Amino acid sequence: MDTLVKTLSDRLDQIARFLLFVSLVAMTLFITLQIIFRVFFTALSWTEELSRYLLVWSSFLGASVAFKKHVHISVSFVVDRLPPLHRKVVQWLSMGLMAIFFLVSIWYGFLLMKLQVFQVSPAMGLKMRYVYTIIPVSFCIMFVHLLHEVLQWWALSGTSSNN
Repeated sequence: MDTLVKTLSDRLDQIARFLLFVSLVAMTLFITLQIIFRVFFTALSWTEELSRYLLVWSSFLGASVAFKKHVHISVSFVVDRLPPLHRKVVQWLSMGLMAIFFLVSIWYGFLLMKLQVFQVSPAMGLKMRYVYTIIPVSFCIMFVHLLHEVLQWWALSGTSSNN
């Protein structure tokens, strides 16, 4: 089970990194194009809107990549001072709360997509549910990363208690 989840987590991370790279490059190109057209020609109406949506996608994809690498900001000086048993309890509690938060975010992300069925963006005519798709997708990716981390912790706590 752990190898399957690890493989899935790693693969999802690769896909998220690729999409993050593509969205950042595309956003940079569209903003540059917007500046050039605004200065020399007539401003394009769709580049600003598309760049905004790419920024939203980049933010959520970046959050999932950062979660996998454990580079989110954390305040751990209190937990670091706890005895090992209490530290382990706090870390398990933290993972449980993250799982609940991710699952609630997935649920409400799908509800938000459902509410946006008939809404379209003003400049491009893009269905807004495609913009909001990133919310449940990114939290699903983070949930898989968390599941992998929980399984690793479970395996480590099982081997440390056997010794």
